[in-house]
Amino acid sequence: MPIQDNFIDTTVDEYINKELIKDNKERQLKHKASGKLSASMLFQPVKFQVLKTIGVPRKPFDVYTLGKFKRGRDVETWYVEELKKSGVLVEDPKVLWKYNLQLDEDKQPQATYRECIGYIDSIIDTDKMESKVGIIPNEIKSIVNMKWRRVKKTGIDWHYKIQACFYALAMGVEHYAVTIVSAEDLRRETHIFEVSKMKKYVDHAIGQYMIAMARFNKDLTLPKFEANEHVKWTGDLKYAMFSPEWANNPDSWVLEQLKKEKE
Repeated sequence: MPIQDNFIDTTVDEYINKELIKDNKERQLKHKASGKLSASMLFQPVKFQVLKTIGVPRKPFDVYTLGKFKRGRDVETWYVEELKKSGVLVEDPKVLWKYNLQLDEDKQPQATYRECIGYIDSIIDTDKMESKVGIIPNEIKSIVNMKWRRVKKTGIDWHYKIQACFYALAMGVEHYAVTIVSAEDLRRETHIFEVSKMKKYVDHAIGQYMIAMARFNKDLTLPKFEANEHVKWTGDLKYAMFSPEWANNPDSWVLEQLKKEKE
């Protein structure tokens, strides 16, 4: 059949879309929920933290988002390998054990603090670097260049720092790192922060979650949906991890719907 000039052939595109969806489903099936608050959830509204713990399903990811996640994982894998080749990556299980860390089945360091859990992107020995603040956690964030320019003006995002600070608290160290890497041209910067400046926010987030879970376990009451004041966009349900009805509907609806989801 003849085609028009500048015909867009989507055969391979559709194949890749299916592979991204398939890969995501496999990752979800492999994931084992801990039933605990995770470091990556610390910045989320307390209601969402509780909803995730009790098993509410999150919104499905579209192909565009899955593609961004894939690119982010690829960049992180590349950067961790560069850390290893540079000689600053800490992988020895015996050394990690001294910092209260265990390796999961994928060889990723697992951290625990105040009954919450997290998986660290990398552990680095900064005594082999300029900063020389010892062995610390390093959270790696893949970002686009537009975000890079904003970070250069306003600094590393608060929600990046609270996650990395959690890891430092779990390790019992006084500093943590956040490394940003451009997903477009692989520029990178490693920022070193003091735990003392962020610890109160980690402890507050965990405390609020524990209070909310205690109330839920007592009388099935859910916290009101409120944005994190330090991360304004968490108040916009367009970017929420759950569909709007889970945030806005009465507790009775949430509990009934969750019951149906689990049937």
